[in-house]
Amino acid sequence: MKRTQWGCLLAGLALLGGAQAAEMPAQEFGILSGAGFADDSLVGSEDGASNPLFGLRYSRRLDRDFRLFGDLVHGAYDGDRPGVGDAKLTTLRGGVEWAFSRQRQYDWFLTGGLGLIRAGSDGNVDFTRPAASLGFGQRWAVGSNDALRWELRADRSFGNDTLPGAGLNQVQLLVGYAWGLGEPSDMDGDGVIDRVEQCPDTPKGAGVDARGCPLDSDADGVFDGLDRCPASPAGAAVDAGGCPPDGDGDGIPDARDKCPAEPARGSADGCPPRAVREPAPEPQRPSAPRRMTLDGVNFEPGSVRLASDSIKILDNAAASLIEWGEVRVEVAGHTDSTHSAAFNLELSQRRAEAVRAYLVKKGVQAERLTARGYGEAEPVADNRTAAGRLQNRRVELVPQ
Repeated sequence: MKRTQWGCLLAGLALLGGAQAAEMPAQEFGILSGAGFADDSLVGSEDGASNPLFGLRYSRRLDRDFRLFGDLVHGAYDGDRPGVGDAKLTTLRGGVEWAFSRQRQYDWFLTGGLGLIRAGSDGNVDFTRPAASLGFGQRWAVGSNDALRWELRADRSFGNDTLPGAGLNQVQLLVGYAWGLGEPSDMDGDGVIDRVEQCPDTPKGAGVDARGCPLDSDADGVFDGLDRCPASPAGAAVDAGGCPPDGDGDGIPDARDKCPAEPARGSADGCPPRAVREPAPEPQRPSAPRRMTLDGVNFEPGSVRLASDSIKILDNAAASLIEWGEVRVEVAGHTDSTHSAAFNLELSQRRAEAVRAYLVKKGVQAERLTARGYGEAEPVADNRTAAGRLQNRRVELVPQ
């Protein structure tokens, strides 16, 4: 094949591109084939003829732009130089590949390396010499973990007094296919492989969509998975953790805290319980609300053991129940839909009984309290999202 024909093939390959990102796997093993051209110091007037080449290649990624590689290429060269005749060349080299232009469909790269050229012929040429190599080419993704590539490179051997100029020049045009070794790469660890990743620098721990881009369900500027308050009201100001401001740190946002300077975790309005809220001729007990959700009361996963940060909330709730006088209250337990309905029903019952037992321990009359588990039957949010499931795992106090 003439060099002009090879040039047309190169131009055609350069126009090709895949539908996926060109991110390459961590390790590759590939096969090579192509054409080689040696200078007249070895093949005489046959220096313009192409000769078939075959080879193997291995590479390992250093980072997004650089790879280490090694390859072995062999070919038989037709020649007519007196005393040399036909020759066989084997090139072994290693070096660095730099993706200087990374596109979504493909990468352009430069290569440079050192190695050995082994030459043997029908005549008196038989040598192995050190060599340097430079090249450029293109590669693009195939499937989820493989790659197609081409490369044009030039090699130069040194220290050979049997050839004019004490060295051998050769040009190789190589086309190859590489198989990725191991799982497809996911450099930002978000579960979306780099081949289809459109947001490659997602913060660690953030929830992402199918393209690998971060989600922000409540549109507060803090990504899901990093948002400690994933159900913030639309348009509400939030802190770096995605939570509305809470000046007294009692877990009740300032926007609905009637006592923003007095911490009262677990209370309905953010105010600490008081025996008498306002002076009156005859003290009046506060009326019981229709329902009190114990925000912040949590259990260890899959168990009925109360988390340590739930104790203060339950202490405040017990004080509120004592203030309500003789009102009878149902302790209602609810779960999300993560497990089976039967498991969730039993788990919610046991958790409701655990909360009832703690409230009795804190001084609430036992006969005023009943415990009932509702399992997953009464969701207040969407169980398909992490934020919804968090709201559905709750304990409520319901005056009867």
